[in-house]
Amino acid sequence: MKYNNEIIGLFPLKLFLLHQERTTLHIHEPKYLQLINECVEKEGFFGIPFQCNTKLHEYGCVVKVVEISKKYQDGQIDIIIECVQNFKLMSFEAQKEDRLFPNGTVSLINNQLISPNDELIELANDYNHLLFETEVTQSPYIDIQHIISLLSLENEEKLKLFRYNPLKKIQFLIHKLKYMSILVHQEKLVEHQYHLN
Repeated sequence: MKYNNEIIGLFPLKLFLLHQERTTLHIHEPKYLQLINECVEKEGFFGIPFQCNTKLHEYGCVVKVVEISKKYQDGQIDIIIECVQNFKLMSFEAQKEDRLFPNGTVSLINNQLISPNDELIELANDYNHLLFETEVTQSPYIDIQHIISLLSLENEEKLKLFRYNPLKKIQFLIHKLKYMSILVHQEKLVEHQYHLN
């Protein structure tokens, strides 16, 4: 990507995506409609600094618009975005020249490619089976991204995970899978008892 330490359009949100994660956004404010339209026309990217309450965090994600999934008569749109890289926010400017939306410079952070260990793969398979009651064989497609998606982590958890070193990432996911497995197992027991009654 060419956006390292260059000025890009920013859309602060309570949203933190990891590499290749996708989500849908509803765009209705004129300034962000301008931003999205500019990105679509130029096949460019924009940044989403993570904002929680009124606090703007220093980390975020650079995303591309994959698709405009819906257009409304009043100009509002629904879009599908995908994270292409994460960043550290270096500067933030509320408005620049004729651009209504915020701008800033970002320092791109290389994605750490880590592989799940045997314990993590086994826990992910067991959790998948518990959730969907389908047998899943241990296979190469069970990678870190698949596990993160399976857990449906909250934005704050993904930000915390992103900042960990590779070993701590594995430990975090192992702990989370064990915890979520207990919760789902308890829910299944309650459902079973309910049906028996």
